[in-house]
Order: sequence, then structure tokens, then C-alpha cells
Amino acid sequence: MLNKSKYFSKLAISACLLLGLSGILTTAKAQFIGINADVAIAYSAASGSVSGGAVGISHPAPYFPNIGASRVTFNETENTTSSADANSILTLETKTTISTVNFFYNVPFPVVSIALGIGTGTLKTNALVKETTGGSAISDNSDLSTPVSEAFIHIGLPFWNTIEFHLGYHAMSVANIEITSKSGIVVTNYNLDKKSYTGGMSTIGVQVAF
Repeated sequence: MLNKSKYFSKLAISACLLLGLSGILTTAKAQFIGINADVAIAYSAASGSVSGGAVGISHPAPYFPNIGASRVTFNETENTTSSADANSILTLETKTTISTVNFFYNVPFPVVSIALGIGTGTLKTNALVKETTGGSAISDNSDLSTPVSEAFIHIGLPFWNTIEFHLGYHAMSVANIEITSKSGIVVTNYNLDKKSYTGGMSTIGVQVAF
């Protein structure tokens, strides 16, 4: 009788171990690691074309946010005529880069997938200030930076649980900056407002799940 009890105990323990292992394997199979890659197609505060995009890594651990990064770069040229001398022209040539690190959650929705996130980073601008009067010109180059906060949403359409195509919008909030504040050129006779780089980056991308 004692041997039978030991036999049934071993059998029960073995069955529990098999069921537990089966549950772990099933759960692991349902979870995934996702890699996002997005390309920037526009930035609302830029007058021309942009380059850059966003990347992200999704993991199956609950409650912990996923992590990503975004970056957009664009060049601009602006000419302004002096209010005191019509022959004097101020040219601003800027190369601006906005870089952020963000955290996001994937929100379960029927049919489509949605990711919501927030981030923080820095805007850096290299500004060439050139004043041309008649045939002579003076110029000065300076670097400026200011903090950036970000909020974004991605809406995707998944296929076969392994690949997803999505559209994204990253709203960037940036404090207005005075491009000529560090310039050695005295900018007094030009109607210049502080430059606003607050805007939104539109992206298109794909996620691959493993």
C-alpha cells in the first residue's frame, strides 16, 4: 500500500511538472519581441524635406514600458531685408536636429494595433547668420540647443502575427528660440520673431515580431 502511495505521488508530481512546463511553453509562444523601424516623411515646422525616423523595441513583459528613439533633421534658409536699409539683407541658414528617447505601451485593439508613448530629448541647431550690404558680407556661425518633449501614436495593421505596417505621428513641443542670440552680428534692423520648432513628425514604418 505504501509503495502504491509513493507511485501515485510520483505520478502526480510528474503530471504537474508536465502541465507546468506545457503552460510555460504555451505562454512563451504567445509572447514576442517586436522591432519597429519608421521613416520620417514630413515635419510640420519644417519648410522643406526632412530625414530621420524612429525605432523601437517591444517586449512581452507586462507593465514595463517599451523603449524607442526618434530623430528628425532638416535644413532651412531664410532671407530678411533690413528695415533701415533696403540694400542690407540678413540670411539665416540653419541645420536642425531633434532627437528624443521615448517609452511606449502597445494598447490591444480589435483589428488594428495602437502604440502610445511619451519621450524627452533635445533640439540642436547650427545657425549661419550672414549680413550682406551692397557687395560686402559678414557672417557668423553658432550652435543652439533647447529641451524637447514628445508624445506619439502609432496605428498599425498586423498580418500573420509576425509583421505589421503602421503610420505614426510624433508631436514635438519645443520652446521658442532666438536663432541670432549667439551671433556676433548685431541684429537690430530686422523684423525677426523667435523661431518656433514645435510641430509634428509624420512617419510610416513596419514592425517585425519574433
